[in-house]
Amino acid sequence: MASPPVIARRNNAVRWKLVYFSAITVLFAVAAWRRFSMPQVPLADTDFGYFWPALMKLSGGDFPHMQGLNFLYPGMIYLILRTLGDFRAIAVVQHFLGLIAGALFLASWSGLAHFFPVSRVNRVAHEAMGLIGASIYLLTGTPLLFEMQIRADAVCMFFEMLVLWLLVQFFYHRIIAANLGRSFIYATAVTMAAFLLASLKPSFTLTSLGLVTPVIWLVFNCAGHFREKIVCLGVVVTVILAVTLTERHLRRSDPSVEVFLPRTLFAFHANIIHAQMKEDLQTGNVSSREWLQAACDDLGREMQRTHELYPRAFRRLGFEPDYLAAGGDSVLNRWQRELGKEQFMSFLSHWYWHSLAHRPLAFAQKIARQLGVFYQWKCSAFAVSPLRLAPFYSGSLAALSNPETRRLLALAPGGADFLERSKKLESTRILIPRFKVCNILFARTYLLILLITVPLATWVLLPRNASAERKWPAFFILLFYWANFGNVFGISVVHSMEVGRYSTVLFVSALFAQLWAVRWSLEFFLPSRTGRSA
Repeated sequence: MASPPVIARRNNAVRWKLVYFSAITVLFAVAAWRRFSMPQVPLADTDFGYFWPALMKLSGGDFPHMQGLNFLYPGMIYLILRTLGDFRAIAVVQHFLGLIAGALFLASWSGLAHFFPVSRVNRVAHEAMGLIGASIYLLTGTPLLFEMQIRADAVCMFFEMLVLWLLVQFFYHRIIAANLGRSFIYATAVTMAAFLLASLKPSFTLTSLGLVTPVIWLVFNCAGHFREKIVCLGVVVTVILAVTLTERHLRRSDPSVEVFLPRTLFAFHANIIHAQMKEDLQTGNVSSREWLQAACDDLGREMQRTHELYPRAFRRLGFEPDYLAAGGDSVLNRWQRELGKEQFMSFLSHWYWHSLAHRPLAFAQKIARQLGVFYQWKCSAFAVSPLRLAPFYSGSLAALSNPETRRLLALAPGGADFLERSKKLESTRILIPRFKVCNILFARTYLLILLITVPLATWVLLPRNASAERKWPAFFILLFYWANFGNVFGISVVHSMEVGRYSTVLFVSALFAQLWAVRWSLEFFLPSRTGRSA
């Protein structure tokens, strides 16, 4: 017969489970009500490559590859519209994915408790912290607003949490449960999910590579199980090849694919390249001097003009790069007409790499300034969304004002209704729900907690005689923070973090990493407890 203390602990555990699952039920009910009480009319975007392919296919044409964008998200939009014939279904599907991301947040957090077999923080406190984190994610307006947009960012938070959940499951079955069969299944799944995330949003490429590298190493470092390894590799390679070959086939008809990266690299480093052009002209180390002098002067004038037209844009970069690349009769468009496509691409590539070779410090400073947009004392991932919804519908209508877009909407099922509903919502007084206090708290402590926990976690991982029980939770600190850093670093190298959505799309992964850092810090600094966690 069980002793009274044992019975009391069992009763407490039952009561906590009842409270916990009741809280989860209420949380998801409120989160769902917040999402589905909002207008389900999605927000269009000026990057028409996300929805034009679906409109053109539904209007009886082909499914084109546009603006260098991967086909996966436009393909999802096409399937939704083809199946349901209503643009509101786009927001509904994306809201459901947002709710699933919240469930994955809780599941990932709960699974991490297994890596503290003897914990200084009891299980109730651990689960309560996860519930707080999931509440912030589900009730904050930023994810909700993203889910209403017709662009790939709308589903990125779902895929971020899917990858993190699969990672936790893989390490649990590989390290804690020692169930190699299931670990191979999760290794396959996490690799495919990470690949899909990077395909949807190339800025996640470094993040995805960093997250799956330890998974691949543990899979192939495992003795034996040759058949499982071959199956795992075969499934992953098949999926990657299927997506890659489909993308390669579709992008052959997209003229923007080849020139997109050279234009982007040149435009976002134009000030450094301009300085190198001036230096080379002064030293006489140039060919086609007359044309280059005109191009250098033209570039200088256009950069100066961006200061006048967009005085508040891209302050750390120092100029508005999109204006140089595509604004009106942009300088890059003029050069392309003058030089022809091949010579133009050669010109852009030459001056980018030539400037990088001669001014590496300037490039490093540019990267550091862009990293500082995210890694500042008020982390931009937790920026509070504007309160009113009407301005977003005004922007959506502006994106839909293109005559060709209007023509395609008139032909597509539900297109006219989508346009009419968007017009009505332009003057709506609906407010976007916000979780302002928690967002500000996390924003102001993100960098501080990172600077404390990352060195400590590294210190814990270094000694060879440290126990695995101590190393794995510390390893997750580095892994989860990498989920943000890989993305931010990649954008800082190629583009600019001053585009707001590049930070806010990391909201959920930044929240998860910071919350885990707090949880690990409690384990690190609290006095030890006797016995096992509740």
